[in-house]
Amino acid sequence: MSTAKTLAGRAMAGQLRTNAVAARPKTRTSESERLMQQGLALAGSLLMPLGLLAIGLGWYGAAHTPYTFEQVAYLVSGGIGGLAMTTLGGFLFFGSWLARIAHQQRQQTELLAGEIARLADAILALEAGE
Repeated sequence: MSTAKTLAGRAMAGQLRTNAVAARPKTRTSESERLMQQGLALAGSLLMPLGLLAIGLGWYGAAHTPYTFEQVAYLVSGGIGGLAMTTLGGFLFFGSWLARIAHQQRQQTELLAGEIARLADAILALEAGE
């Protein structure tokens, strides 16, 4: 009789498992989240190299002019502007990465909650069978 209860409990748990898998919530990235992640990544990946290019052009301009007043203009526009663009691009790219990590964390949390609910159902079914 104990074996019959165990087999019935296993069959019930298997049935609940298939129901829990079918009822597991499907998480999808909303269109606005996806566009935000892609926009941040695109802006960051464009601003960082453009900032480095501006720094390089500022250095080249300042290195090839003998006049101090022209060197200051190259320093301000190329050096400081390029540094600002590179820094901003890095922050935007980092924000894109954080948004992607947050979305993955939400997905994992929902899957974990579904599995916990499935285990709770299986335990209740086993307790009801005894």
